[in-house]
Amino acid sequence: MGGIILGDFTIRKYPEKSWSISKMKVIEGCYREYYYTYYGSHNGWLMDSTIEQKIAWRLKKLTNIWLMFGDKLHIVISENLKENNRNIKAEELIEYMRVNLNNGIKESILKYRSGKWDEYPKGEMLQEYYYGGKLEDKTVADIKERINNCSENFVKCKTYKELIEDNTKLLEADEGKFDYIVIEGVKVFALIDTLYIDSKGNYIIVDWKTGKTSEYDKEQLLVYAIYVMERYNVPLEKIRGRIEYLNLGEREEYIFEHSEIDDIYNRIKNDLNVINNFLIDKENNIPKEKEVFRKCDDIKKCNKCKYKKLCFDLEGKI
Repeated sequence: MGGIILGDFTIRKYPEKSWSISKMKVIEGCYREYYYTYYGSHNGWLMDSTIEQKIAWRLKKLTNIWLMFGDKLHIVISENLKENNRNIKAEELIEYMRVNLNNGIKESILKYRSGKWDEYPKGEMLQEYYYGGKLEDKTVADIKERINNCSENFVKCKTYKELIEDNTKLLEADEGKFDYIVIEGVKVFALIDTLYIDSKGNYIIVDWKTGKTSEYDKEQLLVYAIYVMERYNVPLEKIRGRIEYLNLGEREEYIFEHSEIDDIYNRIKNDLNVINNFLIDKENNIPKEKEVFRKCDDIKKCNKCKYKKLCFDLEGKI
């Protein structure tokens, strides 16, 4: 289905079908959250969109303190790597994170008080403040500890030590582009944190993690490996994966097997069947009615969801 073209951007009546690890995590967590994130918020920035679309789009752009932390750390790491900074100090990273997180908090408080976020969602807005709350003392203490851990462990990690060597070549550093490969005719997004060629000619894919380990971590690297094979025309045998768990001061390294790549292809194909089950038109990615996307029945999870403004009625029921 076509759309209206504005410059390099096409306004589509329905979103383009795609696959990503993050999308499947949302589906597993809550069908209604999945609906608002990928369908209900679509085109919410347009003047003639419905009130619900506009609200969903604004809520979609909310963040939380942990996501803000990860985003800002990724930004400072990317900037330093691109500038080939060979003398990054932990103290400088700590100060950068402290200042920028504080600015994000202050901006959120001001927008909550002024109501500007509901006029137009520009800049940053923490979900914790949007809903009239604040950061708990324990959260603040945990964030401070994580700032120190991640900053100190970054300058000591294997990846940074290799990247400042003369015989390594940086290829990508959190480029901010929505790079993708196509599987089964669908875009599969591959947003690599860091990619470089080491002294042995291996292509090293690095994922920076600021939290705990996840069952999805290796799967994400396998998707990236497929992207590297296609984008750089290199065999799987020349590709390595690495996850730097900066808060934990740990890392995991992987040499991939072709059977694992086959497994990812099969997983994506199966996941596309799940995605298609929510559609009335698979080709044009037209979703079924909102009510088909069942609400989560975990009240604790609902209370933490950015879309609770749309899901909760006036009596606080869902």
